[in-house]
Amino acid sequence: MKFIHTADLHLDSPFLGLKNHSLPDDLWEKIHQSTFDSFQKIIDEAINDQVDFVLLVGDLFDREERSVAADAFLMAQLNRLKDHEIDAFISFGNHDYSTADPSSFGYPDNTHVFSNQVETKKYRLENGQVVAISGFSFDKQWITDPMIQDYPQAFSDATWNIGMLHGSLSTLNSPEANYAPFTLNQLEEKGYDYWALGHIHKRQALNKQGTINYSGNTQGRHINETGEKGFLLVESDGGQLTSHFQSTAPIIWDFMAVSVAQQPVKQLAELIMSQLADQHFDQLHLLRLQLKSDQQLDSELLGQIASGELLDAIQQINRDKWRQLNCWVTSLKAPVEKNVVYSAIDQTYFNQARDETLTDDAYNQILKAFDKQPAFIKDELNQTDIKQSVFDTASAILRENVVNEYDKEDGDK
Repeated sequence: MKFIHTADLHLDSPFLGLKNHSLPDDLWEKIHQSTFDSFQKIIDEAINDQVDFVLLVGDLFDREERSVAADAFLMAQLNRLKDHEIDAFISFGNHDYSTADPSSFGYPDNTHVFSNQVETKKYRLENGQVVAISGFSFDKQWITDPMIQDYPQAFSDATWNIGMLHGSLSTLNSPEANYAPFTLNQLEEKGYDYWALGHIHKRQALNKQGTINYSGNTQGRHINETGEKGFLLVESDGGQLTSHFQSTAPIIWDFMAVSVAQQPVKQLAELIMSQLADQHFDQLHLLRLQLKSDQQLDSELLGQIASGELLDAIQQINRDKWRQLNCWVTSLKAPVEKNVVYSAIDQTYFNQARDETLTDDAYNQILKAFDKQPAFIKDELNQTDIKQSVFDTASAILRENVVNEYDKEDGDK
């Protein structure tokens, strides 16, 4: 037996915050097309490897109201599988939840969609082996009930038992309890041969045997989703199943450290771009640059970094050279300044004021302003790395204001 485990395609992802006046139109088209291209490669691999079936474990679409283009694209890929006699099993997740009758989607007859209640679909392989695949589709954005309780025990009359579950490994009192929470023990107690998980975008195995897996998403959508993305190819070896990752994402998000020095913004941008030219990327990269300096940068340059002036200068050069460099700089992270203010006592008070101001409670209060916005926006802002980036930027602004006040007081003396 051989099958593909994939999840979190997020077809037609909007790639929030990327498009601006500097981003070339042809590069934007590549970025926007990347979720489609990655999935098409997965279907190519399914056909080339002659797999028995494909598991699509939730969030095929980026939002409930899927675009016509995304819907038509998925249909075309499912028909490609049908042409090669490969079945597909689909469960919808928290982004593309649906209460519609699965038969109303008009998918080809090789495609099996799970309803909103846990159910089991049995599939017979050409060699006569029976595969019992259990799963369900989200009927709303948040499911706090532990749906794992509704999954049946492994069927004794099946050769292989597989679970499809879009949800979070979590305790019931955590934020992730909104997404069909489960524990590792609950999965293991079902006695299945393999658990195909979705929702968490970081590829990972939850057990030593590597049979309870998040495949991760198929294309990174922001800087918190770095590295290669793709799918898991799962194969039987005797009575065991083993999985192997295969990369399909055309674009890689990554961090890169670059050295900077005190100099005018234009020259600094050219220095940074020369460091990127030395990388010789063989695949398109979207980068966040971590600026590092051996010397203390003055408040004016730090202000130009915080305001986006340096990033704009970099992107203006990048605009004409992105194909040659095979990369695009999306954001900058300012150097970490050890000495923020002028004395140890002032530093202590500054750190105390900063820590009392930049708190999780304060951040959560700000997030309430997004309650009426699409849920995926708030989900992205709630990412740990994005929150830390907001805190770092706020801290840099505080620092700049403190230094300016000191400079002003010195001038008044």
